[in-house]
Amino acid sequence: MKKSFLFVAALALTFAACQPNYDVEDKTVATFEEAAITPDKPESVFLLSKTGTFTSGNFTFTQDVADYGDAGVYYFGNIVSNKTDNTYKDDFDGTKSVSGGACDGKNYLVWSPSYTGDDGIKLNKAAKVPGMYVNNCTYAYASMTKGDLFAGEPFDDTDWFLLTVYGSLNGKAVNASVEFYLAKGKNIVTNWTYVDLSPLGEIDALSFVLTGSRTGDFGLNTPAYFCIDNLGSK
Repeated sequence: MKKSFLFVAALALTFAACQPNYDVEDKTVATFEEAAITPDKPESVFLLSKTGTFTSGNFTFTQDVADYGDAGVYYFGNIVSNKTDNTYKDDFDGTKSVSGGACDGKNYLVWSPSYTGDDGIKLNKAAKVPGMYVNNCTYAYASMTKGDLFAGEPFDDTDWFLLTVYGSLNGKAVNASVEFYLAKGKNIVTNWTYVDLSPLGEIDALSFVLTGSRTGDFGLNTPAYFCIDNLGSK
């Protein structure tokens, strides 16, 4: 059966080199380095055979697997990747970080919204989440810098690509949210960048929304992907 990847994804603008700040003994940080979720070969991704969950640190991630028969099997939500090749070849390059590889270690997470199921992240124990490192994916970066059939011309000074992070506790949304621009005009994130999530306070779930200036009748036209590493680090 043909397997293909479809990810659709959307953050305020700060740039910093990846300098992970966490105790290696702190098992609450999601580093995505656990053997059970490591891709089975280089330049690949970790995929479940059907919709389910996997764990890293204090977090549980849902991977939504949708089988469309002859159209292929599609994966939404949370995908662990170890790809270091950041060249753009085709529309399946949403599983690559634009800087090539992880912020720290070998593995990182690619997030995309699910059209059929859950794409959120649950905490195994309610806690304050200090922050996370994020990056653009190659496919989104190529769209923003070169243009494509759906998004049109490359980004100009008026364009933007925004990630908004929401938290909830006991099923109720917390009052705060966090915004981070993956791109603002031609200033596009190309390095792992720390996002402070402390304004969310104590939560037991995270959710993400990607929005942007290139939006049409059917929603966002910029490829809705972004990468995460060291979720829960300081």
